Amino acid sequence: MSDETSGAPAQEAPGARHGGHDGDAGGGHGPRPGEDFWLDRPGSVDLIIKLLIGAGVAVVAADFFYHKHGEFHFQEYFAFDAVFGFAAYVGLITAAKGFRKIVMRGEDYYD
Repeated sequence: MSDETSGAPAQEAPGARHGGHDGDAGGGHGPRPGEDFWLDRPGSVDLIIKLLIGAGVAVVAADFFYHKHGEFHFQEYFAFDAVFGFAAYVGLITAAKGFRKIVMRGEDYYD
C-alpha cells in the first residue's frame, strides 16, 4: 500500500493485514503455512461420515421408543421420517443439478 499523494508507504495498524492478530502469518483464516486443514486429513473425513451414519441409525432406532401421531396414516410407518428426509435430499440435489444446466452461463459471459 502506498499513500496516493506522496507515494510513500501508508501506515498500517499493527496486525491489520493479519486478521487482527500480531504475528499471525496465516491471515487469520485457515491453516498456517505448512499445516494441513483438518478436513484435508483422510481420518477427519472418515470420522464425519461415521458420525453422520451413526446419527442416521440413531434417528431410525428412535422410532422404537415412541408412538407417532401423524396427520396421515403413512406418517406413522416405521422410519418414515428418515426415508422421507433422504428422498427429499436426493430430490433437491437432482433438481439443483438440472436447474444448473438451465441457468448456467458460459465461462466468457462477463467478458
